[in-house]
Amino acid sequence: RAVTIQIVNNDFYLEQGEKRYAHELELPASRGRITDRHGALLATSVSVPSVWAIPKDVQATREQIRQLAKLLALPAAELEKKLTDPNARFAWLKRQIDEPVWQQVQALGIKGIYQTREYRRKYPEGEAAAHLVGFTDVEDHGQEGIELAFQKDLQGRDGSRMVIKDRLGRVVEAIGDQVDPSHGLDITLAVDAKVQFFAYQRVRDAVAEHKAKAGSVVVLDVQSGEVLALANYPSFNPAERRNLTGAQLRNRA
Repeated sequence: RAVTIQIVNNDFYLEQGEKRYAHELELPASRGRITDRHGALLATSVSVPSVWAIPKDVQATREQIRQLAKLLALPAAELEKKLTDPNARFAWLKRQIDEPVWQQVQALGIKGIYQTREYRRKYPEGEAAAHLVGFTDVEDHGQEGIELAFQKDLQGRDGSRMVIKDRLGRVVEAIGDQVDPSHGLDITLAVDAKVQFFAYQRVRDAVAEHKAKAGSVVVLDVQSGEVLALANYPSFNPAERRNLTGAQLRNRA
């Protein structure tokens, strides 16, 4: 039996052993920025915490779980189910939360709960440029607008590195060569953020004044034909899309 394990099936057992301590860490690439013709930011990525847990290591009272659920805006029953799953070695609790929220989660002192950094999109012009710029999903894939049309250019390519971890998920040692991430390309649009803002304000006010269902406006440079602004009302905040309706999402222009 010793010969079988150490010589005949040596490769199998080495592979199984390595699976338990060697891990490939993803080094996320930053998504490219979207800017207007003058360099003003229309979309950019910021690093934020995402909260995860090793369920079997979690030690928490019912009150701590209640407080954690409140901080992560999750139903307490749903959170408890994630933390008590006997078959789970890993569980996402909430992805892409604000830094102050993570600080409060840490302050609860619950063992077995950790954070990793992910990129979240920020849209400085908000609803004024929502239909033009579009938005991404939680995996940072473009879903609408420029974010979708230029997905391949914006997304970049993630890097990786091999590490040895202990049972608590802490990195003990790096092994092998690191593959650095290739960050996404920036996209510069012909639009002017100031013209875009005022165009959106005017169409929004006109819809309210005339009690219309919706309105659109497109501003062109008559010499070059470039689009300086493209706005619709109703619109939406691309960073906060809960309860989004088809009427808000539709790019009428």
